[in-house]
Amino acid sequence: MDLTPFVQSSCGSSSSSEENCGWQVPQGARLRDSSEVFSMTSFIPSARGDQPHSSIMWLIFMGTEAAHDGSAGETRPWARQCALSACLQTLETRVENGVLTEKVTDTKINTTVLDNSNLDDGQDHNVYVISNKNGTNSNNKGGNDNDNGNRGGKKEGEGEGEAKKYMLGIEAMLGMRGWFSQVFANGSASRSSASYNRTITNNAVVVNLTVGISSGETFFDSDIVTAFYWNYYEYENGLDMLINDLATSMTVAFRSFNGAEPVAGRATHAESYVHVRWGFAIVPILVVVGAALFLLAAIFRSESKSVEVWKSSALAMLFHGLDDGTKFLFARDRTLKEKKGLAKSVKVQLEESDDGILLRI
Repeated sequence: MDLTPFVQSSCGSSSSSEENCGWQVPQGARLRDSSEVFSMTSFIPSARGDQPHSSIMWLIFMGTEAAHDGSAGETRPWARQCALSACLQTLETRVENGVLTEKVTDTKINTTVLDNSNLDDGQDHNVYVISNKNGTNSNNKGGNDNDNGNRGGKKEGEGEGEAKKYMLGIEAMLGMRGWFSQVFANGSASRSSASYNRTITNNAVVVNLTVGISSGETFFDSDIVTAFYWNYYEYENGLDMLINDLATSMTVAFRSFNGAEPVAGRATHAESYVHVRWGFAIVPILVVVGAALFLLAAIFRSESKSVEVWKSSALAMLFHGLDDGTKFLFARDRTLKEKKGLAKSVKVQLEESDDGILLRI
C-alpha cells in the first residue's frame, strides 16, 4: 500500500529550523530528519486485536529519495506499507517433461479482528480458513489470509468437492511473530557526519554506496535494512519483490514440514530406451576381428616352425644387434633356457663399425 499521500512534516518541539524536521505517517513510522534517507518500521500484532487475527507482521518503509523518477540530492519523501499474513491459496499444479509449474488461481483475504488477550480462556484461538465446495475459498470465524502471505496449515474434511477447513496453530503464529520482532527490528539508513562516528554493533553495516541515484558512505542499523534499501534502488518494485520472496520462502518451508499430507494423483517417471546405430560399430568390430585373426595366424606360424615361447624376454632384441661372431655363438641348436644361461656369462660392449654400431664380445 502506498502511504506517500499521508506523509506529513514532523518537527521536534525544540527545533527552530526546517532542516532539522523529519517526516511521519499516521501509523507511527517516521524519519527523524533529512540525514535519515531510509527507514524500516515493523508492527507486530499484539494479542489484543489491534490487527487481523492472521497478520504476522506489517512493515512500513520511508525514504527521502525517489530512486527511479528523481534526481540526486532531490528530497521527495515517500512511504510504503507491506503486510505478511497467513492465507489460503488454490494452486493449479502441472508437471510436463519433468518441469513443475504452479499457478495461483485463488487467494482469499480475511480481515477478521479477534481479541486474543486471554489465550487460556479455553477457546480455540487458531487461525482457520474454509474452502467452498466449488473449489474457491471462504473465511471461517477467526480465519484470515492476505496476499503477500504465508500459505500453510492442516485440512479437515473428506470427499471430492466438499468444503475443507485449514488451520494454522496459534502457537506457530505467535512463534513467528516473536521471531520476526527480532529479525525485523526497527532501523534506518543515515548519511551524515554524526552517523559515521557511531559505534559499530554486530548487526550494523557501513556501505560506500553506488546504487541508483544514491551514493556516498551510508550507515545502516542492520543488514535487513540494507537488503530492503538496496532492493528499493535496484528494482522498480524492489520492496514488494523482497516481501513476496519472503512469503514464498515461508510457504515452501511450511509445505516441507513433517506431517505434510500427500495428495492422490497420476504420477509419471522417466524410462530410458536404447537404440543402437550399427553403422558406427563397423570400424571397431573390424579392428577387433582383424586383431583376433592376426593373433591366430601368429600362433599357427609359431607352432608350425616350432618357435619357442619367448614372451617378455629381451634376448631377441639384443641378439638382433650382435655382431656376426656373437650371433653364431647363440645360433647353435640350444634351447631358450640354455641361451639365457649363456647370456649371463657373456659381456658385450658397443663398438662402431662399417655396418654401424654393434654389440661385440
